[in-house]
Amino acid sequence: MKLSSTLKGLITGLLMAAAGLLLYINNVSETSPLQYIGYLIYGLGIVWTLTTFVREYQGELKFGSLFNQAFRCFIVVTLIMALFTLAFYKLNTRLVEEKAVLTRQELLKSETNRTPQEIDQMIETGKKNFPVLAASGAIFQYLFIGAVVGFAASGVLYLRNKKA
Repeated sequence: MKLSSTLKGLITGLLMAAAGLLLYINNVSETSPLQYIGYLIYGLGIVWTLTTFVREYQGELKFGSLFNQAFRCFIVVTLIMALFTLAFYKLNTRLVEEKAVLTRQELLKSETNRTPQEIDQMIETGKKNFPVLAASGAIFQYLFIGAVVGFAASGVLYLRNKKA
């Protein structure tokens, strides 16, 4: 069965979300190298998309057609990870509360001209907006990483096949 680039992106994104959930369920520290497993899956998903495209493509390979396939993969991954991040923080309000406590402590320690009431208001606004801000950050992060990996892998495969 021939899988499209978008379907490979769906598979990659679901694997990344599953890995994230497994790390969370198993209380893996945020400083653990295992936290990078999602990025490894992401990169491998893009490379998988491109290498199968090169194998199956009939005709002269162009860099643009390679990057287009990578884009189709990483745009789906980005969508899945943005939705996953949003849902994760919406469902795990305890994590948002913990981050709010840490932020409050940092704000109270810092030399700001804010009153405790102003800090409380900032924290409440931050708690309401945190899931959306986290999802927005995920969108930027995954688009950037996908573009860099897609660009690099497309370039390498283009140059390698041009020589052949």
